[in-house]
Amino acid sequence: MAETARTTMSTIGDARRAQIVQAARTICLEKGFSKITISDIAERVGMTRSLFYHYFQDKNQVADAVLDDVINEVIARLEEWNEHRETGNISKALDDVVRLTRSLIADEGPFSQRLIEDGNAGLYLKFIDRAADRISDYLCSSTVREFEQRHGMPITNEHETFYTLIVGLISLIRLHPDIDDAIVRQVAAQTLHLDEYL
Repeated sequence: MAETARTTMSTIGDARRAQIVQAARTICLEKGFSKITISDIAERVGMTRSLFYHYFQDKNQVADAVLDDVINEVIARLEEWNEHRETGNISKALDDVVRLTRSLIADEGPFSQRLIEDGNAGLYLKFIDRAADRISDYLCSSTVREFEQRHGMPITNEHETFYTLIVGLISLIRLHPDIDDAIVRQVAAQTLHLDEYL
């Protein structure tokens, strides 16, 4: 009986925490993160400031949770792509990754743009670093291992290579949104030494 009560309280706590994160994310889009107050978030969720502090120590901790929330959505899209990709079709995988990168930039663009406009360049860089790190982790534990097994090719420094590629592609596409997909694809293929597999 006591275990059921603890599980219920934990579920309620997780739901409240998620509400706070969503409220902070929404308010961030409305007026920028630097202008958000704990009172704004608590009021949006319908709780007191003191109850807010039960879930988060401060605004920086909420910022981290918001970044993780956005990145979790990115990883979910990558997982969906990975489930449906054609095993061994490297050419299609590159095309898919270019499209996915563009759509991810477009989807999270308002969030990133608001961070930049609001003078939160540090928070934006933290977001890009954390996103690239998590995406690299995911790719290295899934598609890279499969490629290595299929082609018998030992791969080294894969996390660092993917991290550099991801950060570079994001910057390239943000700076030059009209860049041709074929060029982005070629940059990815050259960086990953995939030319001979295409």
